[in-house]
Formats: sequence, structure tokens, C-alpha cells
Amino acid sequence: MNTLNIEEIVAEWAKDCKLDDTELDSEALNIPYLHAKYLKHLADTRIRMRASGIKKKELWITLSDYYRGDLNNTEDLDRIRREPWPKTVLKNDLPQYVEADADMMKLNSKIAVLEETVGVLEEILKAINSRGFAISSAIKWRQLTNFAE
Repeated sequence: MNTLNIEEIVAEWAKDCKLDDTELDSEALNIPYLHAKYLKHLADTRIRMRASGIKKKELWITLSDYYRGDLNNTEDLDRIRREPWPKTVLKNDLPQYVEADADMMKLNSKIAVLEETVGVLEEILKAINSRGFAISSAIKWRQLTNFAE
């Protein structure tokens, strides 16, 4: 899966969004291609975001067990690549420890970027969907102005 980051998507859209007003017919025919292209980016990003959401649930369970002290045997610690946890965390305090964990913050950051990317792609698709109306309006304007001359 060729995944692009948000900067690459915005740069790609900056090129794709330009209309050649001398070739409005070609631009109108290009709309389905653009729609398919950015819909694929959106689908890929949503899949990555959902996969990250699943990883977050798994990490939450692992970190909860770790901070409660349930993963202090050598095999578990090797598997999760951590040192033994010396404290006892109360159940009510557990979410604070899990959310403050470096791995969880990194994953939350990744999910936030993916959510923002989804939002950008949704806005791009809205622009593509309205592109036909803009082209139609430009053609009608030209017809009116040519008729008036």
C-alpha cells in the first residue's frame, strides 16, 4: 500500500486542483479520475487509522496489566521490552499512567495525524465533487459573454 503523509497529499492536491480554463471539457472528464485517486487515499488512511485504533486497545490492555504489576515475570517483560514495574498503581489511577506512557502518547499522536489526514482528504473530495459545478458555471458564463458580443 503506497501511503502518503499529509504534507505529500496537500502538495499533490495543490497540483491537481488547478483548472486549465482553456480545456474545460478535459477538466470535466478528469473529475472521476481525481475522485478515484483521492478516495483511494482516504480509504487507505481510514484503514491505517482503524488498525492503529486496534493497536491502541491492545496497548491499553498490555499497559494496564504492566502498571498493575501483572507482567513482572521475565518472559512478559522481555516480550513487551520493559523493566519490572516497582510500584502498585490503584485502579482509579491506572488511566493516568497508561495515557502518560511514552508508547501510548506516540500511538495517540499517530492516530491524531491520521484523523487530520482523513479530514483533509474529505475536504479534497468535497472540492472534487463541486468541481463539476464550477466547470459548468464557467462554461455557461463563457456562453453568455460570447453571446453578448
